[in-house]
Amino acid sequence: MYTPELLLPVGNYQMCLAAIHNGADAIYVGMPEFNARGRSHDHSWDDLGEIIETCHLYGVQVHLAFNILIFESEIEKAINVLDKAMAYGPDALIVQDIGLISIIRKRYPDIIIHGSTQMTVTNHEAIELLDDLSINRFVLGRENSIDEILQIKNNTIKELEVFVHGALCVAYSGQCFTSESLGGRSANRGQCAQSCRFDYELFVDNEKKDLGINKYLVSPQDLCGIEEIPRLMEIGIESFKVEGRLKSAEFVGTVAKSYKEQIQYQKIDLNKAREDMGVTYSRGMSTGWLHGVAHQELVEGSFKENRGAYIGQVQDVFSREIVIHSKSDLSNGDGLLFVIEKKKNVKELGEKIYQIKAKGDFKYIQLGPKINLKELSKGDKVYLTRKESLIKNISQSITDKNKNKKILIQIELRGSPGELLSCIVDDGKNKFELKSQSVLESATNRPMETEDFKKNLCGMSHSAYLVNNFQNKTVGSCYIHNKELKKLKQEIIAELNKLRTRPNTQVCSEKFVAKINQRKPEKENSPKLNILLRKCEQLDEVLTFLNGSEKVKNFVNYLILDFEFGKDYFPSIKLIKEANVKSCIATTRILKPNEYHNFKLIERCNPDAIMVRNLGALNFFQHKDYELIGDFSLNSSNSYTHEFLISKGLKSQCVSYDLNIDQVNRMIKNTDPSKLEITIHQYMPEFHMEHCVFAAFMSKGNSFKDCGKPCEKHDVHLKDMYGNRHEIKADQECRNTMFNAKAQSTVKFFDNWLADGVSFYRFESLHETGPELVSKLKVYLNLLSGDTTVESAYQELGKEESYGLGVGNMSIAKEYKPRKKINPTSEF
Repeated sequence: MYTPELLLPVGNYQMCLAAIHNGADAIYVGMPEFNARGRSHDHSWDDLGEIIETCHLYGVQVHLAFNILIFESEIEKAINVLDKAMAYGPDALIVQDIGLISIIRKRYPDIIIHGSTQMTVTNHEAIELLDDLSINRFVLGRENSIDEILQIKNNTIKELEVFVHGALCVAYSGQCFTSESLGGRSANRGQCAQSCRFDYELFVDNEKKDLGINKYLVSPQDLCGIEEIPRLMEIGIESFKVEGRLKSAEFVGTVAKSYKEQIQYQKIDLNKAREDMGVTYSRGMSTGWLHGVAHQELVEGSFKENRGAYIGQVQDVFSREIVIHSKSDLSNGDGLLFVIEKKKNVKELGEKIYQIKAKGDFKYIQLGPKINLKELSKGDKVYLTRKESLIKNISQSITDKNKNKKILIQIELRGSPGELLSCIVDDGKNKFELKSQSVLESATNRPMETEDFKKNLCGMSHSAYLVNNFQNKTVGSCYIHNKELKKLKQEIIAELNKLRTRPNTQVCSEKFVAKINQRKPEKENSPKLNILLRKCEQLDEVLTFLNGSEKVKNFVNYLILDFEFGKDYFPSIKLIKEANVKSCIATTRILKPNEYHNFKLIERCNPDAIMVRNLGALNFFQHKDYELIGDFSLNSSNSYTHEFLISKGLKSQCVSYDLNIDQVNRMIKNTDPSKLEITIHQYMPEFHMEHCVFAAFMSKGNSFKDCGKPCEKHDVHLKDMYGNRHEIKADQECRNTMFNAKAQSTVKFFDNWLADGVSFYRFESLHETGPELVSKLKVYLNLLSGDTTVESAYQELGKEESYGLGVGNMSIAKEYKPRKKINPTSEF
């Protein structure tokens, strides 16, 4: 019978116990030394061993998360870490990096691999592209709706894993470069700075828009999909995943218990479940994208941190007590948070309940001394931040042996006087036989009854086991000393422990030999510039410029069109071809099951090339008659990933924006540099999100159907706390990208890259007018043609940019570093 897996997050041993004893079928935990939650405790190998052994004892699987991008210089270390991890016997690996998967699959051909949500898999085409890597399961993007999940499920035989609860990233996983862009801390490297939780000001057509208390404009509420579990089970989703490796054991235990009951019974009190889960952690709850986009609901906007569960409002305030209206069951010692919203200010006050009396849904509450009641007034929001009974229950589920999870076993006794007592034990996975040291004697007085055997063999409350089926098939009047039976019981427990915790060993079938960094011989190299344009007027000006100089035109490879409106592609491609320049159209960065109209539009336009931005697009176009170039969004950060993508039909692949100059140079030395592309000028794309800022804060609409399309009429920027204004642009599917305010140029490294054989460089425009764009392009094309120097080019470009010009993160030293080394203590 189909039973979905409930998968819980674990960041330390207490969270592991909370997951096990409250219903988890599996847990996921970070790989030591390469933990994708770099802000959490980076547990030791001994910690990992203890977690895996305890989970396996209780029949809970362990998925080891190795889901960060791997740099060229780290490949050998990553393999050493992998080999060490395999000795502990994890049940599956969760991996993001395609190159790393290809290495793992050759080295450990039988290990189960799950494609991380960081792979940005939102369609069946991506799954099909990766088929030769034998990935067993894919963790779908959190932005997929239930209808889209159904379509993916109907088009693949692979297992699917879906997030059902926890924090939502506003940006697509694997496509967020905000932390990288603003501070050199890559989300693809487990170092997310949570820039989506920053406060921003909204500027529309260069004017600040008054949003009142709303300033957390890209900070989504948490996902709570507990009500959607029955529908997802109908679809046949194999695993329901909860986010939260940075959260508490109370959170893990409460969420596990609630979702397990929903999976088993589907008739639980959903309001109570949401409240209990919200108490342990909540930024507000929504169904996320499970029902599609709902731009008025996803981002609340007035707060960013955990507030607990919303339970009601203040009804009245007296000198010594307050009255709140709430259906919640409150008790002395519970924690409350009061939120006072006035004009543009929000104030939060927290305190415990000292005394409470209830009259129906009206609660008369005396609070502790931290709050001055005069600050409260009718209408203030009330949140429950701590519930003593809930904390006690979760604590007891871990510490009370009688409330721990129990493994059901069967025991069958056989034998007769003169024979050794045979004890056959079966836990559902392991079946074995143990025998007594002494033979059964013939009873002289009272023979042993079944209850006598059970009394000495079945009392296992101090262990993980519970005998639920006991059969006494001994023959004759038997007797054996109680001490013998108790010793046999200890042997049963020891053998069960041994069998259940033995490592699931994997055979290493390939010895890894790291590539040797060896500079390729210098050769004659004619560099080419790919120019990405985002406006029709930019194209008009650029074509006029190129038509005026055949010499300059010879250094242009493609004019890449990345327009907001597909209708603009037809006339634009015609103009490019008339100018005798090669044309290219960029796909959207995300592909969902109902979005093939974008591909059909591209095919009708018939460009010379297509820039593929996602794995699904690569699968769709790889056997069609177009030159294909891969975008940075494919996350090529090492030569193994690069070679895999090139093998799928790419002419060239743009290196990941996670790389610094050292990592780029290492890739150049270990690949064919003529198939690499490097972005030489850009405003780095930061958030790429399903959330539409235009619709959410400039309309009352929930989607493009009723938002009035403000994106077509206005220029929008988000101003951060440092005073930088980041432009927001929508694509053809209304997805928003936030671009860094400051232009980045890697022109300083051009001479070395050219000498190393790199042929393709990219210039990405953004908001430039035609003349502004041509002025910048002249500098780069003069550099490629040898008519100017790197130093002169950098100085000239600096004069063009209002926020100045930087080299971006190419100059930032990068290596994996956990930010916290101390294991957080439990509150229990």
